[in-house]
Amino acid sequence: MLATKKKKANMARGKMSQLPKKWDALGILLKPIHSKGRYNQVIHVLDELVGRTDLTKDQKDFVESLSILVEAYENEHEPIKENNGPIETLNFLLEANNMNLSDLGHLLGSRSLGSVIMNRKRGLSKKHIRILSERFSVSPNLFL
Repeated sequence: MLATKKKKANMARGKMSQLPKKWDALGILLKPIHSKGRYNQVIHVLDELVGRTDLTKDQKDFVESLSILVEAYENEHEPIKENNGPIETLNFLLEANNMNLSDLGHLLGSRSLGSVIMNRKRGLSKKHIRILSERFSVSPNLFL
């Protein structure tokens, strides 16, 4: 019991170096996001959970709830302008997710591809757009 309280206190202070072992200890994260630090904390948790295949229905609901909180914060603090081109939009998403060109390349299947696309030497393919829209949870139309 005391260990759980310590973990919750550490998470509240943003000292989350690893995920708690028990799901109930994550409940402290289900609060509105009002700061960049808290946003980064929740993003870290989502990065650890999204894509896992061993989650229960309740755990999937928890991930969905966190995603809703993140979306609300992003819509208020980091809105994507609809009139941006695909490269500007991609650049914004990379910065917002602390990703570099190498990360983009790895995501798209080739380390050098990130730089080639961002320097407008090659356009985004349908496959790239699908990968990006899934990774960043945005409409594929943002990359057209």
